[in-house]
Amino acid sequence: MGLDKDSRHGSILISVAARLARWIMLALGWTWNTRVVKGQRHIEALLAEPRAVILSFWHNRIFLSGPFVYKNLLGKGLAITLLASQSRDGELVSRVCKRWGVNTVRGSASRGGLQAMRAIHRAIKRQGSSPIMIPDGPRGPLYHFKPGVVVLAQMSQAPILPYGIAARKFWSLKSWDRIVVPRPFTDVAVVIGEPQMVPRHLAGEELEQERQRLEKLLIDLTQQAEAAVGATDVARASAP
Repeated sequence: MGLDKDSRHGSILISVAARLARWIMLALGWTWNTRVVKGQRHIEALLAEPRAVILSFWHNRIFLSGPFVYKNLLGKGLAITLLASQSRDGELVSRVCKRWGVNTVRGSASRGGLQAMRAIHRAIKRQGSSPIMIPDGPRGPLYHFKPGVVVLAQMSQAPILPYGIAARKFWSLKSWDRIVVPRPFTDVAVVIGEPQMVPRHLAGEELEQERQRLEKLLIDLTQQAEAAVGATDVARASAP
């Protein structure tokens, strides 16, 4: 009974935290001066002819990305699925996303989450839903593009749509990834890369080279976004 009571208490706390996180994220997001400095045509093409793409950005930009995805994609009718970890943090993220109408799948892309990956694959192929896949989540290493995202893109033949996002002024939380929380009324820049197809025939060393290429690309896009707002060069300082 004690465990059940503790479990219910924990669930209530997470539910309250999810409501607060959603409203804080939206309230802050409406104050930010957000602009896409490069790659707007990719968003326009996606909305004009909806298709599944794999949205990818770094883990420490998740708070920053929420309002952008909500306003520019989810709020305009694009179906989105999120892979959230089985941790308590993952539960919080999952509940926030469900309140926005995002389908969530619990698991990990690279830590034995075969069932989760299959669910994401089904969402792409059967529902045409675009998954958000954070390549260095859920626990890093920071700015390391894990192979799970690459394999999913190869299996599904859905292109990876990578983007960098940065804020001029922000707080940095004391988490493993030093998550970025933009300050109110700051400038936010988004740099969207070209859609990236992973050829079916790649294997072994060639697949690893593709993973490394995508890692460098996403770091570069993030650095471009930081340069656009004159932000501290977080990505360069933290990159492996």
